[in-house]
Amino acid sequence: MPLDRPKRRERSASQLNNILPLPIELRDGETIESHTKNHISHITDVKIGDHHLVTGQGAWAFRGKLYVVWQIKITINDLSYSTVTIYKRYREILQLWADLKEYYSEDKEIVIPQPPPKDVISVDRVLMSNSWLEERRKSIQWFLSSVLLNPVMQKSPVVKQFVLS
Repeated sequence: MPLDRPKRRERSASQLNNILPLPIELRDGETIESHTKNHISHITDVKIGDHHLVTGQGAWAFRGKLYVVWQIKITINDLSYSTVTIYKRYREILQLWADLKEYYSEDKEIVIPQPPPKDVISVDRVLMSNSWLEERRKSIQWFLSSVLLNPVMQKSPVVKQFVLS
């Protein structure tokens, strides 16, 4: 019996080699960096999903208190398999707006839309008012779509930082 075992392994390894995809090869002289620069990705869709109540943890001021995070689904190049899902607090969305205003302060041609107004939020309001949350979701959807789908703004380091952090 011990003699059969190595043959099974050899057979399974050779079968695996038959079904593995071929490795990706770059063209002559092309590096990963040049390939990335030549094949620019861009955001093609933004959807604000559900809100989530999160209990603050850590050594910062909101420890033990509830706050809301929003699910943001970002699609790149209209490909369903290239959707990035991030979770952001409203304060992070406001920070995006402030950072964009600062980044484009010299460029008068770029108009940065206003984010939804800051509203006093309480846990009771979140738990009791689905209509308030839906209105907040729609206003965040409009703001982030206006920013992230803008072909100029989406290339900025500010937007990249927002999406990747």
